[in-house]
Amino acid sequence: MRLRSILARDSIADLDSVQASEADAVLFVLNDASRAVGSLRLAATREMSAIAAQGKRVLVTVNHPRTQLLRDDLDAIVTPDCAGIILPHCGEPQDVRDATVLLREFEHGRDIEPGTLKLFPVIDTARGLLRAAEIAAAAPRVTGLVFDADAYADHVGGRAEEHGPRFSYARGLVVAAARSIDGLPLVAGAHLELRSHAQYGFAGAILRDTNAVATANAAFTPTESAVERARAISQVYAAARAEGLLVGRLNTEVADAATARKAVQTLQASGLEEGHSNS
Repeated sequence: MRLRSILARDSIADLDSVQASEADAVLFVLNDASRAVGSLRLAATREMSAIAAQGKRVLVTVNHPRTQLLRDDLDAIVTPDCAGIILPHCGEPQDVRDATVLLREFEHGRDIEPGTLKLFPVIDTARGLLRAAEIAAAAPRVTGLVFDADAYADHVGGRAEEHGPRFSYARGLVVAAARSIDGLPLVAGAHLELRSHAQYGFAGAILRDTNAVATANAAFTPTESAVERARAISQVYAAARAEGLLVGRLNTEVADAATARKAVQTLQASGLEEGHSNS
């Protein structure tokens, strides 16, 4: 799944500019308490199919399970057009499990293959950060984690600086937790540090401005050397499996199933055909 640039629909008034952008995905937000949730759901359902028809992935930020709004959120947006949901304020694995139960119910009732809708828990508190690995592993449909940098800073009493190495530990931990399940680490609230976050290992960002899409796509697209390495790992691992071996060797590295899956992610992020074939 290629999610270098996720454009938040609620921050952009003009649908045409969203559709004309080169964003990999468009995000609809249902958990904004300043607006009637019914109107947010209706707005999302009106536009999802048109955006999906353009080849952009549709993601939806739903309400937390304990708000008692999640079931109605999913009732509105679980369709073949929806690629996944972003689950806010995840502090423990049970948050993921509760959402997963409802997702499975709606998928089954609408003849959608179980597990089709991917899940991205948001890490925005100290508690969530320290349990990030457990949250990531709480359900097979978890496809990555979202680090909400601004919300996390507010929660731990950090300074709201736009640049610099603040919360390096938090960033690194979210990346490691997401990558440990072969998932995508994503970041929100850091539009001025896209290249820096790419260097940390993040795979994409949630954006609130169409002008940031090109920068995000450039920042999170793998370098040519990374693509070459991914191709080599894929070839070595495939050759080893053809010989009945579990691992291959690339110079001093071991090419096992996990590194092969990471190589596929790199090819997907680069937009190469061999990556898409495994998405």
